[in-house]
Amino acid sequence: MACGSLLLGRYAFAAEETTDVLVIGAGISGLYTAYMLQERGMTVRVLEASQRIGGRLHTLYDLPWKPEAGGTEIGNGYRLFLDLAEKTGVSVVEPQGEDPRRTPTLYVVRGQKILDKDWPSSPHNLLAENEKRHVPAALESALLTPLNPLQKTEDWYDPRFSDFDIAVSALLRRCGVSEEAIRLIGANANTNDLSTTSALHFFRSLTFRQKGGSRKVLRVQGGSQRLPEAVAARLRKAVELGKSVVRIHDRGRRVSVRCADRSQYQARHVVVSVPMSVLGEIHFTHGLPSVYQDAAKHLPYTRITQLHVAFRRPFWEEDGLPITMWTDGPFGRLFLNRGQDGQQGLICWVNGAQAAALDRSTDSEVANAFLHYMKTVRPASEGQLEVLKIHSWGKNPWARGAYFHLAPGQAYRFFPALCNPVGRIHFTGEHLGLKNNGVEAACESAAAVVNRLSR
Repeated sequence: MACGSLLLGRYAFAAEETTDVLVIGAGISGLYTAYMLQERGMTVRVLEASQRIGGRLHTLYDLPWKPEAGGTEIGNGYRLFLDLAEKTGVSVVEPQGEDPRRTPTLYVVRGQKILDKDWPSSPHNLLAENEKRHVPAALESALLTPLNPLQKTEDWYDPRFSDFDIAVSALLRRCGVSEEAIRLIGANANTNDLSTTSALHFFRSLTFRQKGGSRKVLRVQGGSQRLPEAVAARLRKAVELGKSVVRIHDRGRRVSVRCADRSQYQARHVVVSVPMSVLGEIHFTHGLPSVYQDAAKHLPYTRITQLHVAFRRPFWEEDGLPITMWTDGPFGRLFLNRGQDGQQGLICWVNGAQAAALDRSTDSEVANAFLHYMKTVRPASEGQLEVLKIHSWGKNPWARGAYFHLAPGQAYRFFPALCNPVGRIHFTGEHLGLKNNGVEAACESAAAVVNRLSR
């Protein structure tokens, strides 16, 4: 098509050669879509609003131990993800060293320090008698697993299980779980608030872990971001960064796309792989069905804020306590982070309401509060720690949360309806995988779009 300017009503765009598919978003879902469509002979372009490739797979290359800010663990049952890694020559390996989930843990509950081995008999353990044997980090699995009615992962949006589409806290109370157990589960749960999260969200995750073939934990060698980078390197057209899409106009046979920098594109189909939390920032000239509009406004995303911390010497050898900490305080959990090339650091991982509270402060204020907290809880750490980076998914304008979760009433209201295209506009993302969770769900939703467009 010759270059020039076409005017359709009040929508003008630069008329360059039409691409078969324009993908919006260079996270793993968008890149999977682009690569697989290219493999099937279609022309593809990828636009990314930020200045990096990978989305919520994000390795912090600028820190000495190159920790992960985003997705880290890969299950051996992540068939689509592992297939993509094999196609692009990226190695996926078993992590070396101790599994942090099986290392000794120091619990700090209501300001009291308790070793995991002492928890069942501790006077500070205020759980009900039948709950006392479970350490706080194990309560979620121990108390929710027996209640899980799902037989397979995709049962989570089956209306047969609507009785469980209530708040996690309400279900636990209905089953006689103590208020202290509910409080401790909520302190570090992978959600924002147990009172506004559907129990089906937890059951979906439990079922996927138990029956999704993910019994072995794997990691991408060199960092999770290596995979999206490898996929992007195999695209014929380089990913275009700094392209924040502000308008999509489905014209029937073509779709035109406009970015904030006034650049414009056209394609036969558009694939939108941005999270629902930012979908509302894009203007669809013909509008979107109400289910999409409602999901963009109301589908919650879990806030996660991480502090990546260097240490001068292993202070935990001095105080004789485990480095791994689980707390019900403002700084959640602390782990030893074994990174690349033998380097090590610490990661403080904060979820939900606690993360939102930190996000209201400056990085300097958060760092100072963390160092003061650590000095109070672990006096031997004084002078030994330096907060090198604070990473907030909640404050990230292109994510606004680490991953989606379900509020009560949303499973059957939004799914599987959100998986359907709207004209020539298609949608992918971790929130649209019906049979899987996390990064494998992102690949699952992308594979569905690839199959649809390749017919």
